[in-house]
Amino acid sequence: MTLMEFTWTHGSVIESSEFRHGPLEVVEDGVPFIFLLGTDESRHTTERAISFVKRYDKEYIVVDYAEISQGLHPMLAPFVMFVPMEWLCYYLSIYKDHNPDDRRYYGGLVEY
Repeated sequence: MTLMEFTWTHGSVIESSEFRHGPLEVVEDGVPFIFLLGTDESRHTTERAISFVKRYDKEYIVVDYAEISQGLHPMLAPFVMFVPMEWLCYYLSIYKDHNPDDRRYYGGLVEY
Protein backbone atom coordinates (compact mmCIF):
# COMPACT_ATOMS: atom_id res chain seq x y z
CA MET A 1 0.00 0.00 0.00
CA THR A 2 2.79 2.42 0.81
CA LEU A 3 4.17 1.93 -2.67
CA MET A 4 0.88 3.10 -4.16
CA GLU A 5 0.24 5.87 -1.63
CA PHE A 6 3.59 7.61 -1.63
CA THR A 7 4.79 7.02 -5.17
CA TRP A 8 1.49 6.79 -7.06
CA THR A 9 2.78 3.56 -8.57
CA HIS A 10 0.34 0.96 -9.78
CA GLY A 11 0.82 -2.32 -7.99
CA SER A 12 -0.74 -5.09 -6.03
CA VAL A 13 0.14 -7.06 -2.93
CA ILE A 14 -0.02 -10.79 -3.55
CA GLU A 15 0.77 -13.62 -1.18
CA SER A 16 3.18 -16.18 -2.62
CA SER A 17 0.63 -18.95 -2.34
CA GLU A 18 -1.68 -17.00 -4.66
CA PHE A 19 0.99 -16.35 -7.29
CA ARG A 20 -0.07 -19.36 -9.38
CA HIS A 21 -3.69 -18.18 -9.44
CA GLY A 22 -3.39 -15.43 -12.04
CA PRO A 23 -0.43 -13.15 -11.24
CA LEU A 24 2.01 -15.53 -12.89
CA GLU A 25 0.26 -14.71 -16.18
CA VAL A 26 1.54 -11.11 -16.11
CA VAL A 27 5.20 -12.10 -15.73
CA GLU A 28 7.12 -10.73 -18.68
CA ASP A 29 10.22 -8.68 -19.27
CA GLY A 30 9.64 -5.14 -18.07
CA VAL A 31 7.03 -5.91 -15.40
CA PRO A 32 8.77 -5.28 -12.06
CA PHE A 33 8.26 -7.47 -8.99
CA ILE A 34 9.23 -6.97 -5.36
CA PHE A 35 9.46 -10.06 -3.17
CA LEU A 36 9.57 -10.07 0.62
CA LEU A 37 11.25 -13.37 1.46
CA GLY A 38 10.69 -14.46 5.03
CA THR A 39 12.18 -17.31 7.01
CA ASP A 40 8.85 -18.88 7.89
CA GLU A 41 7.03 -21.78 6.22
CA SER A 42 6.13 -19.58 3.23
CA ARG A 43 9.80 -19.28 2.20
CA HIS A 44 9.74 -22.29 -0.15
CA THR A 45 6.64 -21.03 -1.96
CA THR A 46 8.09 -17.53 -2.33
CA GLU A 47 11.37 -18.96 -3.63
CA ARG A 48 9.40 -20.85 -6.31
CA ALA A 49 7.73 -17.59 -7.38
CA ILE A 50 11.10 -15.82 -7.49
CA SER A 51 12.60 -18.61 -9.61
CA PHE A 52 9.71 -18.34 -12.05
CA VAL A 53 10.03 -14.56 -12.37
CA LYS A 54 13.82 -14.81 -12.87
CA ARG A 55 13.23 -16.97 -15.97
CA TYR A 56 11.10 -14.35 -17.73
CA ASP A 57 11.93 -10.97 -16.23
CA LYS A 58 15.02 -9.01 -15.26
CA GLU A 59 13.23 -6.43 -13.13
CA TYR A 60 12.77 -7.81 -9.64
CA ILE A 61 13.90 -7.03 -6.12
CA VAL A 62 14.17 -9.57 -3.31
CA VAL A 63 14.23 -8.38 0.31
CA ASP A 64 15.42 -11.47 2.19
CA TYR A 65 14.82 -11.51 5.93
CA ALA A 66 17.58 -14.13 6.34
CA GLU A 67 20.10 -11.61 4.99
CA ILE A 68 18.99 -8.55 6.95
CA SER A 69 17.71 -9.98 10.25
CA GLN A 70 21.11 -10.23 12.00
CA GLY A 71 19.80 -13.12 14.08
CA LEU A 72 16.56 -11.48 15.21
CA HIS A 73 13.50 -13.64 15.88
CA PRO A 74 11.42 -14.43 12.77
CA MET A 75 8.34 -12.81 14.33
CA LEU A 76 10.11 -9.44 14.00
CA ALA A 77 10.28 -9.82 10.19
CA PRO A 78 7.35 -7.46 9.43
CA PHE A 79 9.02 -4.67 11.38
CA VAL A 80 12.52 -5.24 10.03
CA MET A 81 11.38 -5.63 6.41
CA PHE A 82 9.25 -2.50 6.59
CA VAL A 83 12.31 -0.24 6.76
CA PRO A 84 13.90 -1.12 3.39
CA MET A 85 10.46 -0.89 1.77
CA GLU A 86 9.98 2.61 3.15
CA TRP A 87 13.35 3.69 1.77
CA LEU A 88 12.48 2.14 -1.59
CA CYS A 89 9.22 4.09 -1.66
CA TYR A 90 10.95 7.31 -0.68
CA TYR A 91 13.65 7.08 -3.34
CA LEU A 92 11.22 5.85 -5.98
CA SER A 93 9.01 8.88 -5.38
CA ILE A 94 12.04 11.17 -5.71
CA TYR A 95 13.09 9.36 -8.90
CA LYS A 96 9.58 9.84 -10.29
CA ASP A 97 9.76 13.54 -9.35
CA HIS A 98 6.87 13.12 -6.95
CA ASN A 99 6.88 14.57 -3.45
CA PRO A 100 6.00 11.63 -1.16
CA ASP A 101 4.10 14.05 1.10
CA ASP A 102 1.69 14.93 -1.71
CA ARG A 103 -1.29 12.67 -1.43
CA ARG A 104 -3.99 12.33 -4.01
CA TYR A 105 -6.96 11.90 -1.67
CA TYR A 106 -5.64 12.30 1.87
CA GLY A 107 -5.29 15.67 3.50
CA GLY A 108 -8.59 17.21 2.49
CA LEU A 109 -8.06 17.49 -1.25
CA VAL A 110 -11.17 15.37 -1.80
CA GLU A 111 -14.01 14.91 0.65
CA TYR A 112 -14.39 11.31 1.78
